[in-house]
Amino acid sequence: MLGSTMNWKELQEEIKRCTKCRAEGLSVVRCPDARAPTLEPKNVKLLFVSEAPPLNTHFYFYNENSNDQLRNRVFGILHDVGYELNSIKDFNDAGFYLLPTAKCPSARNGLNSAPGGRVIKLCAGLHLKREIEYIKPDGIVLLGRTALLGFLRLCNLWDVHVHDSVDLGRGTVSEVAGRVLKVKILDKDVTVIPSYWPTRRHRKYHEIGEHIRLLMDEIHF
Repeated sequence: MLGSTMNWKELQEEIKRCTKCRAEGLSVVRCPDARAPTLEPKNVKLLFVSEAPPLNTHFYFYNENSNDQLRNRVFGILHDVGYELNSIKDFNDAGFYLLPTAKCPSARNGLNSAPGGRVIKLCAGLHLKREIEYIKPDGIVLLGRTALLGFLRLCNLWDVHVHDSVDLGRGTVSEVAGRVLKVKILDKDVTVIPSYWPTRRHRKYHEIGEHIRLLMDEIHF
């Protein structure tokens, strides 16, 4: 395994230098991108997998000098679940962590865009896979379609089969949101739950907290 000999800092430095999308002709991706987690993951019980850093800002979830919308929403949902979090350190100390599926932003007509399928497949396989193998979380919350598609890619690379009757092949969040999935990642049993992207415009925004509670119960958080 390529990432097995790397520590977390080395892995993140490699990710920040990555220009693989550019080499593959994926011109919509603005790479490389220097945004990375600010604290090393330790004793992570629940990992959130998000979409990608946004375009046209130097900040993201981990940078507390910014009024980051994703961080505000995730912290707000966890507050409703019963966790009072005021910093990334609080978030990490409570056993949480967050990683984007794609490490660099994508653009369409100069505007922020969700990563395309080729970007998700490439970045998840190159980087997210090794990050998850390093972290070894007990549970994973997939926030939205990009995270779900990245997870499907990783299932193929790990050669794991979801122990559930639900068909994940189409990558449709509405059909699988809230379903508890059991997978074996390398030598560890991991519980995964797909959920929605945390935007208050989503009519099922309130269900994200319910999915988190369900996963916490499953992993005895």
